[in-house]
Amino acid sequence: MLVTNLRNRPLESTNVKSMCKSILSLYHSLVTGSKDFPLIAVKGFSHTAKTTSPFPHTEQNYRENTKPSPSMNAPAGMMVPTAGSTSSPPNILTPVLPEKTELEALKADPRNFVRTMKVDGRTDTRVISTVYSSESSELTNRWRVTDYSADGHILMSVLCQFTRKSACFAKTPRQQKRKHTEEESSSSSQSPPKKHLRL
Repeated sequence: MLVTNLRNRPLESTNVKSMCKSILSLYHSLVTGSKDFPLIAVKGFSHTAKTTSPFPHTEQNYRENTKPSPSMNAPAGMMVPTAGSTSSPPNILTPVLPEKTELEALKADPRNFVRTMKVDGRTDTRVISTVYSSESSELTNRWRVTDYSADGHILMSVLCQFTRKSACFAKTPRQQKRKHTEEESSSSSQSPPKKHLRL
């Protein structure tokens, strides 16, 4: 799974490890299209690799963005570059998740799935948000995962997506069969009509 940090502070190791609690939940959503993210335990080891970081080595006071985001009814817009892409980054729209908020307000937004979870002995609130394209249509294989502390302060906010290979394996047999049927009907419509022998 690819994780893009959406804040101007580095992710802590506990933030990265805590994502293991949601990997299978997000994959379940990818396969089924469901907005219920069941807590599915991961058995095994996780390996993380940081590919790049835009953060210089500066003091934490200058690194942290503490300015709250304005409240909006519409999804908030942000620009997220595609890894390795030289073209203009696409618009990605998500619900507004301010630096400090009342957790009940997050639960009231139907675009958010809110769960309480234990991370290193503390209780955090994880918010999984729907992601939209610039046309406000929902994007598949994209989620915003944000963690809040017990007093409503943001701990991390990341954009998640599975690699193309993993997403390909997530297709259900019904989806694969439908795609195969569509390809067959497309190829038959493009092929020249068959000649019949009249007796």
